[in-house]
Amino acid sequence: MTLSGLPTLTKTRVALWDNARFVLIVLVVVGHMVSTVRTDTALGFGLYAYIYLFHMPAMILLSGVFAKPAVNPKAIKSTVQLLVVWLVWEGIWAVIHAVVEQKALSKNFLVSPAWTLWFLVTLATMRVLLPYIARLRHPLLVSIGLALIAPLFEGIGVHFSSARTLAFLPFFVVGWLARERGWLTGEWFLKPHIRARAWAWALLGGVAALFSLAPGGFKEFWRIDRWLTHRDSYSWMFEHAPIGSFGPSGDGFVGWIGFAISGLLISLILLAVAAAMTLAVLLVVPRSHSAITVWGAHTLYVYLLHGVVVWFLRESGFIDLVGELGWIGVVVLSLLATGLAVVLSMRWVTRVFRVIIEPKFDWLLQKEQREEEPKPVG
Repeated sequence: MTLSGLPTLTKTRVALWDNARFVLIVLVVVGHMVSTVRTDTALGFGLYAYIYLFHMPAMILLSGVFAKPAVNPKAIKSTVQLLVVWLVWEGIWAVIHAVVEQKALSKNFLVSPAWTLWFLVTLATMRVLLPYIARLRHPLLVSIGLALIAPLFEGIGVHFSSARTLAFLPFFVVGWLARERGWLTGEWFLKPHIRARAWAWALLGGVAALFSLAPGGFKEFWRIDRWLTHRDSYSWMFEHAPIGSFGPSGDGFVGWIGFAISGLLISLILLAVAAAMTLAVLLVVPRSHSAITVWGAHTLYVYLLHGVVVWFLRESGFIDLVGELGWIGVVVLSLLATGLAVVLSMRWVTRVFRVIIEPKFDWLLQKEQREEEPKPVG
């Protein structure tokens, strides 16, 4: 099972999307592996920020590519499946915290999804919203507006992953529109020219160079990593992660307008960068079948199971210990994360952990009726 729930299409397209999913899930694991030591080195901070600029927008876009606004038994079952898996894993994390840390259930249990589980809640919410979004005259503009305006309100936060849902909604809508209007069916995308790939590599390399060549380290100039979690309001981010000495100032309504415009512009730029990097990654991803094509079919297993492994590595002090090696430690952790993603993508993992990744829940649903009655003979 995959995070985006993509169906089987032609061989070329299956390879493309499965390859993309595996590349992105590796970035997810690497990002989580280095997260707690990211501020110790320039490499760690740059790697983390680089990944977070686009990896979740890209995952959301892939989910949108094969989403449909139809409200039918198949669509309902798919959404319910996400919610069931979410609830199962909320229980698993509650047990882990109770046994290992002797922690009781938080008052925000279920209200604030546990760590990586926000993605399941966000994806389920987007699927519920899509039939309504699809009826809008300009769905993409509306979704962008919501993404930009939401951080103005401090009440929109981690509860039911509302902040991230709105922040990433434009990418889900773009994915759906891309399929609906055939934006990604041309030769330019399915078989990109070498010049298009060169442009994509140049963009990805240019952003990497920006982080590596910034004088004094990019972290000293801007804690962009705090903006890229998409959990907090503009007011919190300007207070805890200003851009150099820049920051909105002024009192009263005029001051609020300056603050709002500054936040909107920064978010709009980050949206544009994420969109460009997402397209670049999709252009350079291999189109042919290989081992990663097979591994890319099991991204949900990697996504849910790696969190437990990484959490135990954090709690045991292993990640901090490796992080003390400096940039070498970041490299080691990145390689370990890549290896972990490969191992969790193997078929034996799907057989062992299927009961908690793809639990049976048909008993919750009414028996599906056939959409068409059999035609009478004669």
